[in-house]
Amino acid sequence: MTRGVFVLALTAVGGSALADPSGIAAADAYAEKTESVALLVYHRGVLVHEKYWPGFDRDTRTNPNSMHKTVLALLIGAAIADGKIDSLDTPASKWLTEWRGDARRDITVRELLQMSSGLEIPIFGTWKSARILFGSNLEQGTLGLRAAERHGSRFQYSNANSQLLLIMLERAVGQRYSEYLSERLWKRIGADDAALWMDREGGLPRGFCCIFARGRDWLKIGQLILDRGRVGDDQVVPAEWIAQMLTPAKANPNFGLHIWLGSPPKPERPYNDYTVKAFHSEPFAAADIAYIDGFGGQRVYVVPSLQLVIIRTGKSKTDWDDATLPNAIIRAVRPAGAP
Repeated sequence: MTRGVFVLALTAVGGSALADPSGIAAADAYAEKTESVALLVYHRGVLVHEKYWPGFDRDTRTNPNSMHKTVLALLIGAAIADGKIDSLDTPASKWLTEWRGDARRDITVRELLQMSSGLEIPIFGTWKSARILFGSNLEQGTLGLRAAERHGSRFQYSNANSQLLLIMLERAVGQRYSEYLSERLWKRIGADDAALWMDREGGLPRGFCCIFARGRDWLKIGQLILDRGRVGDDQVVPAEWIAQMLTPAKANPNFGLHIWLGSPPKPERPYNDYTVKAFHSEPFAAADIAYIDGFGGQRVYVVPSLQLVIIRTGKSKTDWDDATLPNAIIRAVRPAGAP
């Protein structure tokens, strides 16, 4: 299996029917062109397509880059449901006590999740960025960031916001992040073993990237969002929290709570003032698409109206076109002219 291409494809099982099989072929072609590891398509309760490229199989775990951020957001929702975090609008300084004496004291949980904290951006290539990406003390590297502008005023995507949420979460639940992740979410959705990238032995995992997991594990995350927080009879996170995650932020209508939204369409999608932009060759073919974004084309696309989840993992590409792959599949499962 690991030496050739492994493909599982079912086109008319359990209520799912691909209206145009050429759409899957087009998605496969783009996935292959971009040096993918895995492509999975889940439609109406059925895994209708599962493909791994040579050297990889369904047990391959990859680095999804920033897709970890959405997992972290799911855990924040779980902690609110568990009564460990008061609400989205509680100041994060309730737990990040280092902020209580300055302008950062009023930054809310919501603003961290919506990437509008107002904190300075650790610019890639600088010492501050290196301390977060590769340093051995993530608390020191992120808790020391200053307030650069009024909180809530502007969208500025930053790894530091996610790391601060992880620190806050650990303090709020009184438990190591890995334990809370495993017990509160990962096991309950039926995901397999995964790995986190720690800053040091006994320290903190990076909450902005690097939860090494299989394609099928990311599918379970996508299904959880699609099914409004429920797995079978288990309401893992409240349906209301999933709705909150998918609500556009005031500072950026294409962003919710650590998850991206496909409408309104834009040809380019900026992250912040200092990094490359994401590219969209055309609008998404489904207006309600939401997606988990990892740098360079690591993606979980979720389309509630079509009961559709698409997973792509593989080599990071700076020219990744966010429209090509999901639109080919959306058009394959929805006949031309359908609303």
